[in-house]
Amino acid sequence: MKVCLVIDWHPYSIGGVQSHVRDLYEAVRSRGVEACVLSRKIGAREARLMSEEGHYVVDSVLPVEALFVPPSRRGIREAMERASPDVVHSHHIFTLLPLLSLEVADELGAPSVATNHTIFLAHDSRRVWGALSFLLPTRHYLRYSRAVISVSRAADKFVESIMGHEFQAKRYVIPGGVDTRKYSPGEEGNYVLFVGRLVFRKGLHVLLEAFSKLEDRETELVVVGKGYMELPAQIMIRLLGLEGRVHMMGAVPEKEKIELYRRAKVVVIPSIVNESLGIVALEAMAAGKPVIATRVGGLEEIVEDGKTGILVRPADAESLARALEALLVDKGLRIKLGANARRAAEEKYSWDVVVEKILEVYKEVHDERPGRPVRG
Repeated sequence: MKVCLVIDWHPYSIGGVQSHVRDLYEAVRSRGVEACVLSRKIGAREARLMSEEGHYVVDSVLPVEALFVPPSRRGIREAMERASPDVVHSHHIFTLLPLLSLEVADELGAPSVATNHTIFLAHDSRRVWGALSFLLPTRHYLRYSRAVISVSRAADKFVESIMGHEFQAKRYVIPGGVDTRKYSPGEEGNYVLFVGRLVFRKGLHVLLEAFSKLEDRETELVVVGKGYMELPAQIMIRLLGLEGRVHMMGAVPEKEKIELYRRAKVVVIPSIVNESLGIVALEAMAAGKPVIATRVGGLEEIVEDGKTGILVRPADAESLARALEALLVDKGLRIKLGANARRAAEEKYSWDVVVEKILEVYKEVHDERPGRPVRG
C-alpha cells in the first residue's frame, strides 16, 4: 500500500500539524508502508526539503504562497497521478490543498481519509456551525472522504457540528502521537516551561501574571516560541518585576527543545480557547513531566487531573498560581504525576500505538473502495 499525506504547509515548517505529518510519515514507513507527502511551499523559507521521491510540491494559482490563495487544481491532479497512491490522507479540514485533494482523489479512484486537527469557539454547537458551514469549503469537500479522523473528542464534535448527523463518512477519534524514545525523562532543573506560539489564545500573559504571584522566587520560567505576543510579554515581564526570572528563548532547534522538556520541573499550557489536542502536553508527558493545563478542548482529554497533572480554569491566574505553588513545593508529587504522565504517553500516545490505529483506518477504506484504484 502507498499512502499520500497532504498538507498545505511545507512539512518541515513550524507548526503542530506539520510536526504530526512528519512523524506520521516516518511511522507508517517504519511499518513497511510506502508514503509520500503532497504540500505547498508555505513556510518553506527555512525548511529543508524531503527527498524528491517522497515530496510533491503544488504551486498556488498566483505567485503568492499563502493559505488564502488557492492551489493549482491541475497541479494537484498531476502530482497525485505521479505519486499514484492507494490511499490519500488529507490533514487539516479548513485549508484548500487538503480539501481539494479529497475531490481529486475521488476522481482518480483513490479512497481518502481526512484528519481534523482543529476546533474553534462554540465547536460543539450544531446551531452555530450548521449555519456557518454553508460559508466554508469544508462542508462541500469533506463529503469526498471515506473516513474522518479527529485528534480528540472535541475535534470530532466539531466535525459533527459542521457536517451534521447525516454525514456518511466513518468517524474515528485517534489522538496525535509522540516519539517516546526521543522525548524521555531527564534530571530535573530549576524552571517551569512554556512551549507554544506567542499568540493571545495560548495564554502566556495569564501564566506571567500567575508566576508573579508565587511565593517561590527561586524557580525560573522558560518560554519557547515566537509570535505577536512577544513584545506585550516582554512589557509584562518588566511591569511585574520578573526580569531575570523569565527567559524568552524564541524558537529553538528540536534537540534543544527536547532537552528543555527533560529538565523542566513542570510544563504549563495556559491556553484560553481552541485547543483541539495539545501536542505540547504529549511531549511533556513523554518527558515524564507533570502538566498544568486549562480545561479547554482536547486538553481535558489528555491531562488527567490529579493523576498526570492539574487542570485549571482558563484565563484564571489565581487558580494557575495555586496549581504551580502546589507542584513546586512538593517534589514527591511532581515525581508521582510525572511518572504517571510518562506511563500514559507510552501506553496511549506513543507513535507505536497511534500509527497502528491509523493504519487500520487506511486498510478499512482501501479494502472497501468501489471501482478501480489509482494504482494498476
